[in-house]
Order: sequence, then C-alpha cells, then structure tokens
Amino acid sequence: MEGVRRRLAVSAPEYLWPAAALLASLLIVIPLVALAGEDPAEGYETLFDASFGSPAGFGVMLQYSVPLILVGLGVALPLRVGLFNIGGEGQLVVGALAAVVVGVHFGAVAGAPASFVVPLLAAGLAGGFLGAIAGALKAWRGINEIITTIMLNFIGLLFVQYWVTGPFKDPELTYAASSTINRDFALDRLAGDARIPSSFLVAVAIALVIAAAVHWSRAGWRLHLGGMNPQLAERQGANVPFMYFWALAAGGALAGVGGGAEAIGNQLRVGEEFSPGWGFDAIAVAILARGNMLAVVPYALFFGFLRNGAGVLQTDLGVPGAIVVMLAGAPVIIVAAVLGFRAYRRAQRG
Repeated sequence: MEGVRRRLAVSAPEYLWPAAALLASLLIVIPLVALAGEDPAEGYETLFDASFGSPAGFGVMLQYSVPLILVGLGVALPLRVGLFNIGGEGQLVVGALAAVVVGVHFGAVAGAPASFVVPLLAAGLAGGFLGAIAGALKAWRGINEIITTIMLNFIGLLFVQYWVTGPFKDPELTYAASSTINRDFALDRLAGDARIPSSFLVAVAIALVIAAAVHWSRAGWRLHLGGMNPQLAERQGANVPFMYFWALAAGGALAGVGGGAEAIGNQLRVGEEFSPGWGFDAIAVAILARGNMLAVVPYALFFGFLRNGAGVLQTDLGVPGAIVVMLAGAPVIIVAAVLGFRAYRRAQRG
C-alpha cells in the first residue's frame, strides 16, 4: 500500500503540470502587450473579452477549437503506441477537400437525415489514406513515421493546391478556392445569438467515443501496452506492426474529419489558405494531453481561445497576432522542461 501511495505521489502532479503551464504561459501576455505600447491590463481584458465577452465571441472560440480537437485526437491516438504523427496538417486539408467534393457533387443525398455524415466519412477516408501510407511504411519497412508524415504533409498540401487552383476552382472567384458546398450538407450553428457550432458537438461526441475505445477497451489496453513494451505486447498476442499501421491510419482519419468538419461547418469551401496551422497547433494539444483522449478537448479549447484572442488583440490594440500565437508554444516548453527534469532526477536516484 505504501508503494502505491508513493507512485501516486510521483505521477499525479505530472498531470497537473500541463494545466499549470497554460496558466503560466498567460503571464507572457504582459511583456508582449507592453512591447506593443499598450496597457497589459487592457490586453488581458481584450484577450478574455474576445471569447467570453459576448455569446458570439464564445461561439467563434468553439469554432476555432473544432479542428484542434479532431486533429489533436489524430496525434494523441498514435502517441498511445509510441508513434508521432506530424502529418495532421496534410491530413486535415485532404480531408477538407474530400468533404467539399462530396458537398459539391453529391447533392442527391444532401436532403437525407444526418447527411453531414457523408462528407465527414469521405474526409476520414482521405485523411486515413495518408495516415495509412505512413503506417504501412512504419509497420512493414521500419521507416520512421516522423519523416514520412512530415513529407506526406507536403504531398497533401500540394495536392489540394493543385485542385483548388485548377480543376476544382470556382470560376466566379478571383482567388483560389472551390465552389461552395450544398447547404443541406452544412453543420449549422445553434443557440441563436450564441451561434454555437454544431460541429463542436460532433467533435466532442467523437472525442468521447475515441476515449471509450482507447481507455476502456481491451484493444485500447493493448495499444497502450504496445507503446510501453512492444515485446511484452507481442507475448500477449498483439500484432505490433499492424497496431502501428492501424494507429497511424486512424490518426489520419481523425485529422481528416477535422478538416471536413471545418469545411462543412464553417468555411463551406476549401482554398489555399484553408488552415492557419491547425495541424501544427494540434501537436501541442496532443503533447499537453499526454495521451489522454478526453484531455484533448480542454487543451484544444485553450488554443482556440488564443487563436480567437490573437485576432482581436491585433485589430483592437495593434499587437501582432503572430506574437500572441507564440503563447501556444510556451506551455509545451514549460511541460517538457519540468517533466524532463523530473525524469532526470528519478534516473539519478536509480
């Protein structure tokens, strides 16, 4: 019993560090706003008012969080088996393209109940295809998934760029983007003035399903065991190479659904500037969640809060938006430093 208490004393605070790091990172707002020549107190007020000062602003924060939740799940799931999916950005945009292709060309099924599921399925298949390529190369050729997913980002982004600047470009637009989807496929907003995006509810529902599958099922337990000790997992009957393949394919599918949800729930089309970098922000979300699927949601909301506040600080106070978004990296650095130091101390103690 004493050993159990000792282990809890060591592990429990580690899960509090990411949350503490988020709060600490907000202190960085003070010098950033001061450098812009503004009052830090006004900066904080503007930052929080952007998301919590009005129902509409709260709805925008939730909308920013949708792709972060789903792509964050797409990174966190492979992390359970010790794999790092860096390809969320490419998987997200090809998923968005697939959803929009369905939304534009398959109007015959648009009036059916829950027709939004069709473009989301197409988005998941497209993103999952990219993830499956990296998974197959890892599982059966031993190629590092970090390298393959990074390179597949370029393939996915350039593939989408080709289609939205050429064959799939809306001829009525002066910029490179597709036509608008059939509105019957769209994920509408709810709650009147609050404009709560229904895509947020879809993202949370998917997070709950994934959490149940990963944390409370035999397959999820084997996935985690494969990440901790592949040899032991194989002795328990797990097919570790197939586990690698499945994890990266499923991660890609989740990231693709994130792009599809943004496409049919907000932008209603896909263009060259579709993503402001959600695929890369989602890596930080997944790292802070530390493999906990449910924890992805609050961390994604925090990053959505920063994205929303960055735009308002830029327009109202003249603080460069890119500087505020730099706050996204601060929690990861703090957590990495603290947990790395703690691991070093444990190793020193033997």
